[in-house]
Amino acid sequence: MAMTKVQIISNALALLGKAPINSLQNQSSLVTAGEQAFDFLLPVILGTGFWRFATKIVQLAQLVQTPPVTDWLYIYELPADFLKMVRQYPHNWAYEIYTEHQMYSNVQGPISIEYVFLPAIGQLPYYFNAYLVYRIAEYLALSNAQNVQFSTKLNSDMAMSMSQGLAADAQNRPQTPMISQPIISDRYVSSIING
Repeated sequence: MAMTKVQIISNALALLGKAPINSLQNQSSLVTAGEQAFDFLLPVILGTGFWRFATKIVQLAQLVQTPPVTDWLYIYELPADFLKMVRQYPHNWAYEIYTEHQMYSNVQGPISIEYVFLPAIGQLPYYFNAYLVYRIAEYLALSNAQNVQFSTKLNSDMAMSMSQGLAADAQNRPQTPMISQPIISDRYVSSIING
C-alpha cells in the first residue's frame, strides 16, 4: 500500500511522541520542520544510495552544440529527473557530467544511461518508507527532544531499518555469477605441472 507524504511525516512525528496529523496545513513548527526535512532528505537519500526501485534506463539525446573544450567531442542532455549516474551504455568510462544537466563524452550516439531518479511519493516502496520515517524522526530528534540518548536510539533503529530496506530492495536485481573463475579453475595447475 502506497503512503502519502502526510502519512510518512505523521509516522515520524509518532516516533517522537507527538500526535498523528492528517494535513500539513496550519500545523506546528515541528510539523513544518518535518515537511522541510522530508523535502530535503528524500533526494539526498536516493542520490547517495543505491536503491534499485529508483533507477531507470533511457537513451540520451545528443545536442547539436559542441563542447567548449577539446577534451570532449559530444554533448548529451541528461533527463530532467536525473539524480545520479549508475552506468553508461555502451560501457565507456570517459565522460563528465556538468551542472547544466549535460554529459560530455567522446562516444557518438546512441548512448543510454542507467541512473537514479526521484520517483513520485506514491511509488515509494513500503521498505523505503519505513527507513524514511526513521530518517526524518532522527533528523528532528535533537531539536525536539533535546536528548542525545533519544537521538542515539533512533539512529540505531534507523540503521536497522535501512539494512532491512536495502536487503528487500536488492531482491529486485538477481546476483550475477562470475563467468571466469581463474582462482578456482587454476588452483591445482601448479601441482599438476610440478607433479
